[in-house]
Amino acid sequence: MGIPAGQAGQTTTCVVLSRRSLSAIRHGVVVGIAGGLLLRLAEPTAEQIDLLGFAGELMLRLLKMLVLPLVAGSMVAGVCALRGSTSSMARVARYTLLYYAASTAVAVALGIVLVNVIDPGRSGSLSSDAAAAQSVAPNESSPLQALLVVARSAVPDNVVAAAVNMNILGIITFSLFFGLCLSQLGEQADGLISLVNAFNAVISRMVSAVLWTSPLGIASLIAAAICRACSLMGTLGALAAWLATVLSGLALFGALILPGAFWALSRKRPTSVVAGFSRALVLAFGTSSSSAALPVAMDCAKEMGCEESIVRFVMPLGTTVNMNGTALYEATTVIFLAQAHGVALGLGGTIVVAVTATLAAIGAAAIPSAGLVTMLMVLQAVSLDRFAADLAVILALDWLLDRCRTAVNLLGDAFGVVLIDHLTRHQNAPGDGHSQPYSQLELT
Repeated sequence: MGIPAGQAGQTTTCVVLSRRSLSAIRHGVVVGIAGGLLLRLAEPTAEQIDLLGFAGELMLRLLKMLVLPLVAGSMVAGVCALRGSTSSMARVARYTLLYYAASTAVAVALGIVLVNVIDPGRSGSLSSDAAAAQSVAPNESSPLQALLVVARSAVPDNVVAAAVNMNILGIITFSLFFGLCLSQLGEQADGLISLVNAFNAVISRMVSAVLWTSPLGIASLIAAAICRACSLMGTLGALAAWLATVLSGLALFGALILPGAFWALSRKRPTSVVAGFSRALVLAFGTSSSSAALPVAMDCAKEMGCEESIVRFVMPLGTTVNMNGTALYEATTVIFLAQAHGVALGLGGTIVVAVTATLAAIGAAAIPSAGLVTMLMVLQAVSLDRFAADLAVILALDWLLDRCRTAVNLLGDAFGVVLIDHLTRHQNAPGDGHSQPYSQLELT
C-alpha cells in the first residue's frame, strides 16, 4: 500500500503552493496592516469598513463552502485505507488507531489547559463589536448535558438535515460508518473507492485554489479588523500572548510528551527517532505539508529498520488522520477567540471544543493551512462563527505556526511508526525474545 490515490498529486500542488504563495501571503499581511492603519486615521464608517472587508468575507465563505466535502472525503478515504488488512495487520491497525486517538486527545487537552492557564485573551480584544460578543450566551450547561448534546449531534436522524444545519459531528459519524461498510464490500467497492479518492483530490485542489486568493482576502480582512479594533495595542498584546501559548504547547508536546511516552513504551532513545527523521522534519517545516514530506518520512522509517509493510500502512494513514499539532492549535485558538471577545464557554463548551477540535484535526487535509479551514467547524460548534473574520488576524501569524504544527504532526507519525513496529515485533517474537521478519504483514 503506497501513497493513497490522489495524494501524490496533492504533494506536488502543496509544494508549488508553498513556494509561490508564501511571499504573496506575507505581502498581503503587510498591505493589510499598513492599509488598515492608514484607513483607521480617516475614521471610516461601519459601511465603508464592511466594504473594505468584503473580499475577505468572500474568501471565508468559499472556505466554509468546502468544509463539509473536505471533512467527509478525508474521513471516508482514511477508513478505506484500512481495507484489505490481514489478521496480523489488524493488530497493527488497532495499535495505529489507538496511538493516533490517544496522542491527538493528549494534544488537545494540553492546548486547553495552557490557554486557560495563560488566558491570552485577557490582554485585549480583537474587535470592538461588543454587541456581538454579548449576544453569545455563555454555555452554562452541565458536563453531562454537554456530552448528551454532543452525542445527539454525532448521531443525526437525517444526514441531509445535518449537512444543511452544518452539523459536522453528524457528517463525520456518517462518513466513518459509510467508509467502514464500503471497505468491507470487497472488489465490488473498488470503483466507488477510486471515486472517493478522486473526489478527495478534487476538493484538495479546490482548497488550494481558494488559498491562492488568500493574499487579497487576508489583506482585506486584516485591514477591516484593524479599523474595527478598539485597541490596537491590546490586539497586539493578545496576539503575542496567543502566539506564546501555541508555541509553548507545541514545544511541550513535541519535546516532552511524545518522547516521554515513546521511551516509556519502548525503552528506546527518542533522540534516535528525531535524528533518523531529521530530513523529513526539515522538509515538513519548509513546505508546511505532511504530504510533501511523506515520501522522505517513509524512507527514513525504512532506514531505521522498521518493517516496510508497517511503514507503508502507518505513515500514509498518519498523514491523513494524525494531526496532533493541528488539534492543539485549533482548540487553543478557538478558546483564545472566545476569551478575546469576552465569551465564557464554560465546562460544557470546553468539552465541545475538545471533541470537535479532535475530529476537525482528523478531517484536516495534509495541505498548507488546512487547519484554518477546519477551524471554522470548531467555531460553528460553539456558536462563535460570527467571529470568523478574526481568523484574518490569526492568518498574519499562521505562516509560522503552520510550519511548527506540521513538524509536530510529522514527529507524531515518526514516533508512532517506530513504536508500532516495536510493539508488533515484540508480540510476534518467539519464546527466546528475538523478533522475526514479518512477511505475513505484506499488504495487497
